[in-house]
Amino acid sequence: MRWILALPLLLAACGDPLPDLDRPLSDAARDAGSPDLVPLGPLLARTDTLLPRDAAAEGQGLEARAADLRRRANALRRMELP
Repeated sequence: MRWILALPLLLAACGDPLPDLDRPLSDAARDAGSPDLVPLGPLLARTDTLLPRDAAAEGQGLEARAADLRRRANALRRMELP
């Protein structure tokens, strides 16, 4: 039971080491620059132009998938285990 207490420490030791934050930036990283800032309004306006999904078609697709999953589950229930 004691090994369960040590398990998180062992798993933490398996992770990647922390990056060296004291190391100076390379010239390539320093010259990379930052991304361009864009206004949020035009981006949000473009989301209004997206076509809404047809709920009836989406529902039929989900019903078909659910029926297929039920069929597969019933087939698995009927299978005999060795």
